[in-house]
Amino acid sequence: MKNKVYIVGFRKTDNDEWETSGKSYGNLIDAQAAMNELSKETKQQLKLFKFGRAVPVE
Repeated sequence: MKNKVYIVGFRKTDNDEWETSGKSYGNLIDAQAAMNELSKETKQQLKLFKFGRAVPVE
């Protein structure tokens, strides 16, 4: 079973590197809701990143 992990990234200008809050979301709806909240609070550029779920190293 492949799960996705969503992370909200932000940056001030096109020349800046993307940063994240360090929080990940297990589904797209939660991630979009978090991004919508951030967009009300800040003028920064926001982008949603999607990753495959990482497998822990044993």
